Amino acid sequence: MLLSGLAGTWSAQSDPENWPQFRGPGGQGVAVASARPPIRFTPIENVAWKTAVPTGNSSPILWGSRLFLTGFADGRLVVLALDRASGRELWRREVVAETVEEVHRSLGSPASATPVTDGERLYVHFGSVGLLAFDLEGQELWRLPMKLTQTEYGASSSPVLAGENVIQLLDQDGDSHLLAVNRRTGKIAWRVERPEMRRGFGTPLVWEREGATDLVVPGTIWLIGYHPKTGEERWRVSGLARITCTSPVVGEGMLFTSSWTTGGDRSADRITMPPFEEFAAQYDADKDGRFTFAELPDGPAKQRFKHLDGNRNSLVERAEWESMAAIFSRVENQTFAVKPDARGDVSDAGVQWRFKKGLPYVASPVFYQGRLYQVKNGGLLTCLHPRSGNPLYQEERLGAAGDYYASLLAGAGRIYVTSQRGAITVVKAGDAFEVLARNELGEVVQASPIAVADTLYVRTATQVYAFREGSHLP
Repeated sequence: MLLSGLAGTWSAQSDPENWPQFRGPGGQGVAVASARPPIRFTPIENVAWKTAVPTGNSSPILWGSRLFLTGFADGRLVVLALDRASGRELWRREVVAETVEEVHRSLGSPASATPVTDGERLYVHFGSVGLLAFDLEGQELWRLPMKLTQTEYGASSSPVLAGENVIQLLDQDGDSHLLAVNRRTGKIAWRVERPEMRRGFGTPLVWEREGATDLVVPGTIWLIGYHPKTGEERWRVSGLARITCTSPVVGEGMLFTSSWTTGGDRSADRITMPPFEEFAAQYDADKDGRFTFAELPDGPAKQRFKHLDGNRNSLVERAEWESMAAIFSRVENQTFAVKPDARGDVSDAGVQWRFKKGLPYVASPVFYQGRLYQVKNGGLLTCLHPRSGNPLYQEERLGAAGDYYASLLAGAGRIYVTSQRGAITVVKAGDAFEVLARNELGEVVQASPIAVADTLYVRTATQVYAFREGSHLP
């Protein structure tokens, strides 16, 4: 499970000089019509520049002549700005945390949420501190402190902009909620409690279409559309996994979302929990109506003790047990499409189609040139028709095994698929599967790449690379 800002979503903007901008946040896959990134590149081939950076899972974002990202160095949280043309570090600001949040021991990072900017301010979320705003020269403007994230995997969902507010999703084992913060003052505009949501690592999406604008938020079982100005719930549709790591995308007026988590398939590996009384009669040794870690037998419940113990009192109580049992009984792994007229409690009548093969775990899908692409761990790419959900091809092997945490990137008639091991496979966009190149970077990649004009920017475990055709390091 993971995890951490591993997917990058961006909104294409233009500054007065008509430069494409990528302003964050982490979450959705992105398609850039004007981008012309190189097909082939290595750590020494077609490299315009590379810059050593602190570790972190957040994706870089670009505004004007600068790249922004976050990191974790020597036990300190940092925010950085790099020069777009040279990669030179322009400024670095340390953010002091009294306590650094717990994260996944091998995959997580306290610097996981991708920043977002409106061109005036840079908004950053650290699970160890809260939400902060900087000006583009690195001066801190305001800070909204938050409690440490209640999950051993750390915070991940990235902030998004919706009108005058910055939106931050905090789905966790306890105290799950959605927060809107005035981007100029740092004051809370509204807050929505989400007690039924457990461990959400995806990023919300502002879904604009004719006659409506919704803030779409993935979560446990439910995909929910909120009014972006008030937080009022407008609609919800069931069919998500128990833990959501991906983020939704849009195309041709529709909304697409995918989710997969272990134990969510309607098959032999589906997790079930017996009634509380039945289980307590056998395993509640002190008969106090709750379970300690020691009282639970080896199995799915004990393996997920922290997940069950939502209030962090080191006990699994009846309400916590029954809440999780209800979740396990309803979760599904699938991709589905929501129609643009979604309102109210959306049943299957409001869903265009559902598809249950080739599902991504963390890497968000991308919609590009009338097709939906998604990658399954192991390096299996699927392409779906957006209106029918029928596969144009299904689980084709990329030739790069391992897990996939970076979201998909599309541009110049190509799909860029990035493995956690550092292989970026370039696939021709279209109805037929065709690999154009496979590029080995030799380092872990968990952040999502971005493309602007003729340059591809990739953050690895230790570097940010700018790849450009015909470029050579000095």
